[in-house]
Amino acid sequence: MESDQAKKIFLLSTIVLGVLVILSLVWAVSLALGGDKKVLSFNDDNDPILGPGEAKVVVRIFSDFQCPACQMAEAGLKYAMDTYKDQVRFVWNDFPLQALHANALRAAEAARCAEEQGKFWEYHERLFADQAAWSGLSDPLPKFRAYADALGLEANNFSSCVDERKYQNKIMDDLREGQAAGVQATPIFFVGEKALVGAQENDVWDREIQQQLTAQ
Repeated sequence: MESDQAKKIFLLSTIVLGVLVILSLVWAVSLALGGDKKVLSFNDDNDPILGPGEAKVVVRIFSDFQCPACQMAEAGLKYAMDTYKDQVRFVWNDFPLQALHANALRAAEAARCAEEQGKFWEYHERLFADQAAWSGLSDPLPKFRAYADALGLEANNFSSCVDERKYQNKIMDDLREGQAAGVQATPIFFVGEKALVGAQENDVWDREIQQQLTAQ
């Protein structure tokens, strides 16, 4: 009985600690983004984009494929994309937190290689949906190749792209761009110049995007 009680106390304390860590990260990022007003400057060249090029409202996504909070944010982001993709341009930016997520950079590189064959968004969905299966692997590349095969990508081109780490420099450019904008953790979404930190509910996406659309 005492052993069971100790296990329950340990599990509860672990959950509480995890929640406190997430809240502290959100608080720190909110402070960083809400401090001195930053002049935001983004270079969207060669970034995956969904939505019309002439859209007056742009949502820039800074995310990490191995980040659990980013996975949680995908449902709301998908809602926003499905609802506003004809009015809003959504721009993906990689922000792999390599100190925390050992496979995040390789995952980002694989997704960019999938983009070469027109399958970035499908590959991005697969990475998040199967995050638990590859996050802890010492070598995630076989998994990444299997996802490419499942999506019908040309295997040799995909493998060559991943093996030569073709998009590593571009991903590092995204990382530096995010840091210059005050990004310290993921996910963060810039709706225009307003930063939304963490997973957002559908009604928040509606409110923020509609405000931007009506202000144009």
